[in-house]
Amino acid sequence: MALCIPLIFGFPTKIHQDAPEPGRACPHCHNASVVGASSRTWFEFFWIPLIPFPKHRIWKCGICQWEMRMGDGPDPQAPGAFAQQGFGGVRPPPPQGYGH
Repeated sequence: MALCIPLIFGFPTKIHQDAPEPGRACPHCHNASVVGASSRTWFEFFWIPLIPFPKHRIWKCGICQWEMRMGDGPDPQAPGAFAQQGFGGVRPPPPQGYGH
């Protein structure tokens, strides 16, 4: 008589945001919602985390879920690090000497 016992296991990744900070500009959705976080994968057996794998530092967007390991490319821009643009792009300076 064969006994069949299902074994349930998995490798979920847990992500925890670092200290609260202003969001950075997301290169995917362009919202200021990218924050620094820590990512760690675990081996779970019957939903019990047993073996942790190495922790990685990542950038993660809270809106579009884009993520990138820190150091794998340029960091997302901090708020105010890019020029303010209007609907048509960067505006030229106003003309000088009119109305005086």
